[in-house]
Amino acid sequence: MCKSTVLAQNQNISIAQCKNCGVLNIWRAGVLMNFSFDQFDAFYLATKKLNFDDYLEHAPDGKEIVILSTPFPDISLVFTRKEWSEFFVTVEEALYMKRVYELVHH
Repeated sequence: MCKSTVLAQNQNISIAQCKNCGVLNIWRAGVLMNFSFDQFDAFYLATKKLNFDDYLEHAPDGKEIVILSTPFPDISLVFTRKEWSEFFVTVEEALYMKRVYELVHH
C-alpha cells in the first residue's frame, strides 16, 4: 500500500488518499473500501441523498439499520442510524480536505 495522507477520521472511520496511485481508502469496522478519486465522488453523490428512514430495516437483534449494497452481491455495508450519520460527516470532511490538497498541490 502507498504512503497515504489521512483526509478525515474519527473513532470508527478513517479516510486516506494516495496521490501517487490515485486511490482513496475508507477504513471502517474491519472493512477496507478502495475507490479511485472519480469513484469516490460518484459514491458520495449516489449515497448522500439517501434518507436513512427510507431504507430502514431491522437486524436480527432488532436494531434499526440500513444495508448498503456494494458491487459485490455477497458483500453489503450495514449502518446504524448513528454510524450512517457519522459515516457521511466523515466522507464530507474527506471530500473537503481532498479539494484543499488539490488546490495546494496544483
